[in-house]
Amino acid sequence: MSLCAVFGGSLTEEAAKALAIATIKNTLLKQPIKTLTKELSKFIPFLGQVVAPSITIVMLEAAGWTLAKELEAKFAAKKV
Repeated sequence: MSLCAVFGGSLTEEAAKALAIATIKNTLLKQPIKTLTKELSKFIPFLGQVVAPSITIVMLEAAGWTLAKELEAKFAAKKV
């Protein structure tokens, strides 16, 4: 909701949650190798404990930027 407000829009809490979940799912589906690597790394002692969370952070960061770009495009079109 806060990110939406940055671009001059507003969403309900329910809509914001749905949009965030959809964006994360799409990001995971677009990056199957990272997702697979994350899951497989969990079976490697010690190294997996470092690799899996690192990959998760990268994927959530990518989802956040994707969401920001979508919101920017959506609300920039409304301003014109």
